[in-house]
Amino acid sequence: MTFTESISTCFRKYASFSGRAARSEFWWFALFLAIVDLSLSLVSKALSGVWNLATVLPYAAVAWRRLHDTDRTGLWTLAPLVPMVVAFIGVASARSFEEFGPVFWVGVAGTVVLCIVNIVFWASRGTSGSNPYGEDPLA
Repeated sequence: MTFTESISTCFRKYASFSGRAARSEFWWFALFLAIVDLSLSLVSKALSGVWNLATVLPYAAVAWRRLHDTDRTGLWTLAPLVPMVVAFIGVASARSFEEFGPVFWVGVAGTVVLCIVNIVFWASRGTSGSNPYGEDPLA
């Protein structure tokens, strides 16, 4: 899948969490979002924020479909949120930065680890042929 095909496909499937997405579809779209966000942030933080709000759903959808291509549930996309909530609890219970306790640091470490796990999954080769989530997007 080419750069422009990826962008077109991801916006056409704006909120479609079913099916599969090839590696090229996911990574080209992620690159496109990063380039546009960087460009907009140089112009205006508000424009960058609007762009991020407008594209969070198609990015989540392609990430979900990408996991489907590797024969994994899309719920892995949400996994880093669990330790992130733990980290926020650690922040809320502290009076100052020096008082951030082990709850905060365990939450941060868990978030980092699960983000790395997701990146590895997104970079993995998809299953050949059909799987429970649909037909091979490269076929």
